[in-house]
Amino acid sequence: MAEIIGVSTWILAGLKWGDWKNFSKYYGTILYFILGDVLYYYLSYNHRLWSLAPTWPIKSEFVCLTGEFIVFTSTILIFLGRYPCSRFISLWWTALWVVIYTANEWILLKTDTIKYYHGWTILDSFLFNILLFCLLRLHYKKPSFTFVISIPISIILIYLYSIPVN
Repeated sequence: MAEIIGVSTWILAGLKWGDWKNFSKYYGTILYFILGDVLYYYLSYNHRLWSLAPTWPIKSEFVCLTGEFIVFTSTILIFLGRYPCSRFISLWWTALWVVIYTANEWILLKTDTIKYYHGWTILDSFLFNILLFCLLRLHYKKPSFTFVISIPISIILIYLYSIPVN
């Protein structure tokens, strides 16, 4: 039930505040966000740091992942679609989104909709969210550069969290 409520909330937020008229401007960054998630699930298949734990009435991780893609799309359309011009305000905007994502994950944790493994904690998620939103903005501005720096960042994260890559 938590997934349905959560995804429905993100859909409504995306419809209300998302920059749908400029969807094509954000399409590449939406795909970058989804690609990162798919690669995480693929590379860490046997050594997850976190994983969705489907609850009633949804008992399929695939359905939960589909919900994630909806959430990611809404996130990009709001986060980038309303990104402020002022450098100072943009720092606060990014910090707000880090807090929103971390609070959202905390709710998922409290409703047993997400599980942590191998020492991952909400603090790790908070730090990851800082990196995530910085990379999303950077990808929007400089996609090729972001792909290039994402490779060593991913390798460092794989090393730090001892994720066996087969």
